[in-house]
Amino acid sequence: MGQILKIGLIGAGIGGITAAVALQQRGFKVVVYEQSSGLGEIGAGITVGPNANRVINGLGLETEFEALASASPHVGVLDYQTGERLNYIPRGHDAYMRDHGAVSRLMHRADVHAALERAFNADEDSLRLNHKLTDIAQDDDGVTLQFANGETDRCDVAIACDGLKSTIRDKMFPTEPPVFTGYVAWRGLVDRSLVPDVSLDPHFAAYPAEGKMFARYPVRHGTLINYVANARRSGHTSESWKDQTDISEVVEEFDGWCEDVVSIIRATPGGLCNRWALHSRAPLDSWINGRVSLLGDAAHPMTPFHGMGAGMAIEDAAVLARCFEAAGDDWQDALQRYERARLTRANKFHVASLDRGKTYMSSKPDDRKQSPSAGVEDELGYDAMSVTV
Repeated sequence: MGQILKIGLIGAGIGGITAAVALQQRGFKVVVYEQSSGLGEIGAGITVGPNANRVINGLGLETEFEALASASPHVGVLDYQTGERLNYIPRGHDAYMRDHGAVSRLMHRADVHAALERAFNADEDSLRLNHKLTDIAQDDDGVTLQFANGETDRCDVAIACDGLKSTIRDKMFPTEPPVFTGYVAWRGLVDRSLVPDVSLDPHFAAYPAEGKMFARYPVRHGTLINYVANARRSGHTSESWKDQTDISEVVEEFDGWCEDVVSIIRATPGGLCNRWALHSRAPLDSWINGRVSLLGDAAHPMTPFHGMGAGMAIEDAAVLARCFEAAGDDWQDALQRYERARLTRANKFHVASLDRGKTYMSSKPDDRKQSPSAGVEDELGYDAMSVTV
């Protein structure tokens, strides 16, 4: 029965492509509308925690992801000036399986997206590239989508997977523009061979200080080091991930930090890294407007301080597909099930991630040395593949 529905997914980021795969595997007709000329992801590192890996495993991609990244062996918090261990937690495959039923992997975002893309069946006109949504309307029979290339399409249900600056959220939901959080972040990927003396134990390391934090971890089996440097700032409000800046700005910001931190920053290729101002939006009371709903950052744009933004989008995608499977061709029932199952949990993490940033960069040393998973450890056992829908 469900196959008669045409489900439009606006945006082919990690949330959108995961939803497409999960829905296709359940026999639904999906069309993914992507504004870019090709599939793919920008950015660098990404945390695929146990909660997200349960979905990956449920989609049949466990072997492929295992080949891309093994379970993270340990995490820790290090002193930003001396590099001394302040908090250290051994992890690894067996510990993750015992405690959470799935592992956590630190991966290159592009690798995650490419694996999902390979699982997506782009035949039968299920992918429309160069389709930037400009307007949306609905009536009793469906949803009309208008695009910047002049094309129009119809679908039975539309799911906004179009990120923080979601066109659909702005047009169809009572929302306010994204607000600058007061944090600026710089991201870079460094060739491991350029910094051979930098220790990668712990595998994920956070270096927090008052008002600033540096975090790094290896990706692609240790051949690259991904880093994110954060600082409280005013006056810079560009949200784009693509803004580049000279690393002299970052070196100056983290002057006096331990040698490992400074060495990684200085090794940034081309002397340039990506800079963006972290924005957020107030949580919504509902993600449904008629035949339209929200997913991922369009619904709950998160700061990166819990490393759960992509994980929440992956959870959304799995639950959405299961709700349509449970409801058959009753799209209203499917969307209501989806909202009931997801809104409270996602909004909780939306707020918690902002709070975690404040704790990471607190003026209190005891706050700063908390485990990177502080506040979410008990949530990592969530199973989007079996939670009640």
